[in-house]
Amino acid sequence: MKSAKTPALVIGLLFLAACSTYKAKPQLHFYHGKNVPEGYITILRASVGEIEFQIQVEFTERQLYHLVLEGDSPVAEGWFPTRRAGTQFYSVTMKPSKGLAFEPGKTYRLCVGLQNPQEVQMTSSNYQCIIDYTFVFQEKS
Repeated sequence: MKSAKTPALVIGLLFLAACSTYKAKPQLHFYHGKNVPEGYITILRASVGEIEFQIQVEFTERQLYHLVLEGDSPVAEGWFPTRRAGTQFYSVTMKPSKGLAFEPGKTYRLCVGLQNPQEVQMTSSNYQCIIDYTFVFQEKS
C-alpha cells in the first residue's frame, strides 16, 4: 500500500519546480514585428530622461503595450492609449525605468505589442511586436 505522503511530495516538488522557473523580470526574446514605413513614427522630443513619439499607425485596440528596447532589454515600457482624437496620429511619452537612461548614439527599438511582457513570460519566452521601429537615440528638443 502506497503512503499518502507520496502524492503530496510529488505535488510539492512540482510546485517548487514551477516556482523556480518563474523570473520576476522576464527574459524574453522580442521578435521584430512589421517595420513601419518611413515617416509613420516620428520622434518629437528626446532627452536622456524622456522620449516622445508621434505614431501614425492605426490600430483597432484602444490601448497597446509600448516598449523601448536595447536589444532584448526593456529601457522604458507601459500601456498607452492609441486613440487619435480627430488627428492622424497619437503621441506616446515614455520615461526610462528607474536607474536607466536613454543614451545618445545607442540603437533602440520601439516595440508595440498586445500584452504586458510579464504575462507572456508565464507561457513563452517569445514576445511578438506587432510593429517595430529601430532608431539611434539623439537628443532633440
